[in-house]
Amino acid sequence: MLTTKQISELLRVSEETVRRWIRTGELHAEQDGKGYLVDELALKRLVDEKSQIPGTAMNKILPIINDMFGPEAAKFAKSNLFDPLRQSMDQTTGTVPPKPEATAESIAEQLSQLKRKKRRLELEHELKLLEIEEKIVALEHKANNL
Repeated sequence: MLTTKQISELLRVSEETVRRWIRTGELHAEQDGKGYLVDELALKRLVDEKSQIPGTAMNKILPIINDMFGPEAAKFAKSNLFDPLRQSMDQTTGTVPPKPEATAESIAEQLSQLKRKKRRLELEHELKLLEIEEKIVALEHKANNL
């Protein structure tokens, strides 16, 4: 279940737009106190309806998710929001089949990805600091020559 805030960030629309979709019936949601909770399948249906060519919603939304939250989030969204096998309703029970349990290999891969991402961010930070230090030295040199 997703909140209106999560959906607004995911789709790059305002929370009010998400609430309007809920009020008009375009997006099915359950009341949760003062807020709403939306089923992943209902969100996928809305995105498919809103996309110009049905079935292409994943191709449109995954790059946005990737830009905002990185490749791990896009991979998560693809496997959790857009996976056709998981999203296909069980015709006998009318429910979405449960997600498969995490394996030791999948956890190890996620851990490895996070460690690589952390190191990349550390290196990017160091590079930016070095660029600023170079500018400081250049300005100090100019100031001393005046």
